[in-house]
Amino acid sequence: MRNMKSIIYVVLCFYCLSACVNDTATKHNSSKYKANERGPVNPNLPINIYTTGNDKYILFDTIRVKIPVEINITAANIYDGIYECKSDSLERHKVLITKKLAFLTDSEDLGLGARAYLYVFDLVNKSLIRDSAFKHNYLYSSAGIFVIEPDSNKIFSVDREAWYDAKQKEIVPASLYVVREGNFKHIKNVYQFGNEVPGDTSLLSFFKNSITSDGGRAFMLPDNWWKTR
Repeated sequence: MRNMKSIIYVVLCFYCLSACVNDTATKHNSSKYKANERGPVNPNLPINIYTTGNDKYILFDTIRVKIPVEINITAANIYDGIYECKSDSLERHKVLITKKLAFLTDSEDLGLGARAYLYVFDLVNKSLIRDSAFKHNYLYSSAGIFVIEPDSNKIFSVDREAWYDAKQKEIVPASLYVVREGNFKHIKNVYQFGNEVPGDTSLLSFFKNSITSDGGRAFMLPDNWWKTR
């Protein structure tokens, strides 16, 4: 009889504990659907990210742009992968806002260092700039580096060093784009010889060499170069 009472007591304890856990989980789940929920954004950043119902928005001062559901931009994963090109230096940002465009990067680390995605928002049309060639709304850098020239809307996306079989040497590949008519327009692929991603001074030189006609130390890279490396 005493054993039977003990069993009943244990069952009742498990039941009560389960009810408490389920109630707590319900409260956590329901909190995800509160209207106007705002994520904690660094107060030094000129943006705010929030959700209303099932829609997510990003606010640049007073301009609100809806974030597509397939894009996972959060306050936590915004990354300082933007290098603003000045006359003789680079200034690093998490968010860069010009008169008509806003640039930001988010990142992920798969164990080899940060790789980043650049999103560019059209503040006039309240939309994302699109890569029409690959049918998505971002540019990608395996090195987490995007050099931006705000006056011309040029974007220089730099990747990690790789082996270039045609030259039998290691190179640092990069791609040059310009924002035009709501799209990323690809200009060219380039490379410089090297076995590591360049630092600030050499990165600025790499960018400037890439946009000049003679190229300097930046050389043209075929679109399908990676197929033979």
